[in-house]
Amino acid sequence: MPMLDAFDYPEPIEDEHFEDEHSGGKLFCWNPACPCHEDELLIFQVFLHVQDGLMTPSEATDFVKGWGI
Repeated sequence: MPMLDAFDYPEPIEDEHFEDEHSGGKLFCWNPACPCHEDELLIFQVFLHVQDGLMTPSEATDFVKGWGI
């Protein structure tokens, strides 16, 4: 596997792997190019968790980005 230069960017993953990335009930995946990160209904559900005190705003942001909490 070649090493990336400081100015190289990884190629985005195509949407054909969407189901694999979301297996196991995971709402937001690791792929920043995936449409899950723009899904307003999913983001609203996370917002409700923040309103209910189940997540902090910082945790919610990380969760929507696919970074987990």
